[in-house]
Amino acid sequence: MKNERNNKQRKEEEKRAEEMFKKVHLQFA
Repeated sequence: MKNERNNKQRKEEEKRAEEMFKKVHLQFA
């Protein structure tokens, strides 16, 4: 149960990091 919550949080963090990466990539493209 605790592991499940960690996985969900990690997925959200990955999604957020991906969006930030895309924003930065667009700025420097």
